[in-house]
Amino acid sequence: MTYEYAELAGARIAYRASGSGPALVLMKNNRRPPDYPIADALAQRFRVLQIHPVGFGASDRPDEFDFGNIGDQVLRVLDREGIDQFAIWGFSQPACMSAIAARSTDRATALVMGGVPPIGFPTDGEMRRMEREPRLRKPVLEFWRSYRSYDWHHELRLYPGAKVAYLGTADQAIRRFRRLKPVLEGIGFTCLEFDGLTHGSAGLGDASADGRRVAKAVVDCLISRGAVASE
Repeated sequence: MTYEYAELAGARIAYRASGSGPALVLMKNNRRPPDYPIADALAQRFRVLQIHPVGFGASDRPDEFDFGNIGDQVLRVLDREGIDQFAIWGFSQPACMSAIAARSTDRATALVMGGVPPIGFPTDGEMRRMEREPRLRKPVLEFWRSYRSYDWHHELRLYPGAKVAYLGTADQAIRRFRRLKPVLEGIGFTCLEFDGLTHGSAGLGDASADGRRVAKAVVDCLISRGAVASE
C-alpha cells in the first residue's frame, strides 16, 4: 500500500488522496485498514485526503515531536496538494484531532466530530488513568495533553465553520452527548443521533448500509449549512 508524504520538522506525514471535488480531510490514527471503508463512497463527490498525524498510523514515529501540532500537519499536506479550503471529519480520537486542526486555521469550512462528546472529554479521571497507563504510547499521551490544554467550549463557540457532532444511540457515550446537546446547539452544532448504532457501526470504518446512512446524513447536513457545494 502506497502513501504520499508531506514533511514537517523533519518528520513525514503520511496520507492517501482519492476522488475529486471539494476537499474533505478524514483524520486517521491507525495504519489498518489502509483506507477507511467509507472513503470510496465519499470520493465519488469529494477530494478525500486521509491524513495520519506524526506518531500515528503510517506516518513517522520520532522520539521527539510536537504530537499535538495537528493543524500545521494538515495544512502542510493541503499545501502540497494545492488545496485551500477544506472540511474535516474525524471519529473518536481522530474527531479530537480534527477539532485541533479546525481551530487553527480559517481555511476549514466545516468540522465533523463523531463518536465523542466535543466538550469535556477526556474527563479528569480519564486523563489520570491515561497518565498512569505504562503501555500508552508517547504520541497518544502527548496528543491528549495538548487537546486538554484548550477550553473547547470557547474554541468551538468561536469556530465560524459548520459544526456537526454525532453518535449512535447504542454508543456508551450517548448519555453524556445528550446532556451536552443544549450546550452544543447553543454554540452552533448540529447534533445527530443514529438509532441502534454502536461506536463501531457509526464510524468511518463501516461501509455497510449503516455506515453509508451515516455518511449521507452528515454530507447532507454540510450541504444544508453551505459548508460544501451540492452536486
